[in-house]
Amino acid sequence: MSIIRRIDRTLLEVVTAGLCWTLLGMLLPVLPIPVLQTHRLEIIISTGFSGILVCLALAHMQRNLDRALQFDEGTASKLLLRGYLIRYIALAVLVILSAGVEILNPLAICLAYIIIMKLAVYSQPFAHKFYNKLFHESDPASEDLP
Repeated sequence: MSIIRRIDRTLLEVVTAGLCWTLLGMLLPVLPIPVLQTHRLEIIISTGFSGILVCLALAHMQRNLDRALQFDEGTASKLLLRGYLIRYIALAVLVILSAGVEILNPLAICLAYIIIMKLAVYSQPFAHKFYNKLFHESDPASEDLP
């Protein structure tokens, strides 16, 4: 529990939400949808691979934001742009490499990456409530602005 508390709280919440959505996405081929039935193993492995990529990308984003906030506006925007480009070039390279591997589906990797990333960020408030209960914490009461 002490290890979990040392991780940046927002990153922990978003990664937890991303892993939950990854697991749900990996269960999709179990549903009786004909399109998903033909390449079950490819979709399951590609979704899991995408979930790992999302977690790495989220950690990279958090690290870049922390670093960029220490600089002036011009330098910070350059650092953030560079981080953005690094993440998407890495994704593009991995998708191209996955095209040569029969067990991975490049389209499934791209779609799962985008969908898991979006759902993880949108689900962060629910993960926040979960971790508040887990750590026996509560958010401070909001105050009215003058």
